[in-house]
Amino acid sequence: MAISTPTLTQINHVATALEYKSKKPFINIGASPGSSMTQAFTLVYDDIIRFQKGTEGYFTDAEIADFTYDNFAGNGIWFMDELTGMESDWDRFAAAAATSGDDRQTAYGYMQFTSPTVKTAVKRYINHIERFNARKNTRGWGPWGIPNGGEINIPYWISRIKTSLDNNTYNHKFELGRLTYDQSAALAFVHMHREGSKDSNFRLLSFGSVEAAKELYSNNHHTNPDAATLLRLNVTIQPGLTKDGKTVAGTQPGFFRIHYIPAPGLITRTVQVMPTAAALTLLYDIAIDQIFTDRYKAKVAEVRAANGLTSDD
Repeated sequence: MAISTPTLTQINHVATALEYKSKKPFINIGASPGSSMTQAFTLVYDDIIRFQKGTEGYFTDAEIADFTYDNFAGNGIWFMDELTGMESDWDRFAAAAATSGDDRQTAYGYMQFTSPTVKTAVKRYINHIERFNARKNTRGWGPWGIPNGGEINIPYWISRIKTSLDNNTYNHKFELGRLTYDQSAALAFVHMHREGSKDSNFRLLSFGSVEAAKELYSNNHHTNPDAATLLRLNVTIQPGLTKDGKTVAGTQPGFFRIHYIPAPGLITRTVQVMPTAAALTLLYDIAIDQIFTDRYKAKVAEVRAANGLTSDD
């Protein structure tokens, strides 16, 4: 008899300045995920479920069942953090040269958006909200903080950008510069989910897949990475910092990496904005990591010996 086993899932830890030196200023200003990213994950997750349960969907029932929102959002936080490092070194004012001479074409901000990309992203965000609201009585799952029959309003920051675009008063650097990291990441995440994107990669991201994360970045965010971009993505080793702030050579190549040493302060901020189930999963993983260390085992052995117990007791 064949026995099906669930796909291995992990909530990937968000990096610290120990792994990426360039992230220290970002951490120091307190930039963090929040309600905007939660909304973005909700919109994309619901849109995937809507399509995959329809006549053109290709997920099996088992694949739909093990594609859970909490894991999707938990790893979405990791994914967008790595994408921000890859694109801008976590610098909200990072700007790439406009090769066309047109300032609107300048890739700018955390996510390195150009002006045309912002226009598309805003339209795509609103379209996702409209499809979400159209399913308010038939979603078949419980979005975090949204009751059955509830709708999502267009966020003020999306409306503000749309108004400036419609009125032809849009100032690229000004508008992106006043978005928070949370808002920038939300806009970028929804922008990646479009016709032609692979829902299967978003599903695999929910399990913490590095390969799926890199494909989403290359095909859905950047869309046409050159040799230098691919080198940074896969090969270049970023310097890190010691706990006392000294620069050290990195050891792991590229971005979208698995980080095994969590930072308590960053974990606290991440857990505060995560859905309860995802937060508990993350804390459980961290606790298990700490419990089954050699140091812990040695301490247990010491206590047992002090009480006259053997390893077999």
